[in-house]
Amino acid sequence: MKKYLLIFAAIGSIAITSCKNETKNEDPEVVSPEDGDIMESDVNPPEIACYRYVSEKDTVLLQMEKMNDDVAGTLSYNYFEKDKNDGTFEGIMVGDTLKADYTFESEGSVSVRELIFIKKENKLVEGYGELEQVAGKIKFKKKTKFNFNYLMPLEEVNCD
Repeated sequence: MKKYLLIFAAIGSIAITSCKNETKNEDPEVVSPEDGDIMESDVNPPEIACYRYVSEKDTVLLQMEKMNDDVAGTLSYNYFEKDKNDGTFEGIMVGDTLKADYTFESEGSVSVRELIFIKKENKLVEGYGELEQVAGKIKFKKKTKFNFNYLMPLEEVNCD
């Protein structure tokens, strides 16, 4: 009887061991995006736009990248017989209005000032208002009273 018990135990342990050893596939299954197992991304690529104003002696160049409502870019003012301003801006687009902080260098010093542009068709028109300096930054004194310079609109151009 002990003999049969030993044989039965040996057969049982071999059976249990073989059940636990699953067959392993040497090549893992590769899932491609077409299989639908990957969720679609909610992130859209940024919108890139360039604007320019050019007269006989003045040039303003603006390049911006818009991601949802966030906007960032570069801005350069080159007015005749005035110091050139080159810098970057970061802000938001609220409807047709761009509100941003412009960090620029002029005459060797770095400054920050608020900007406001309104978009009309394929043009950006800069707004001006009464300014004040607060904590080292030039800000609009009244956030609702602006004069827009329609004589110098920045027209949308191809980005180079």
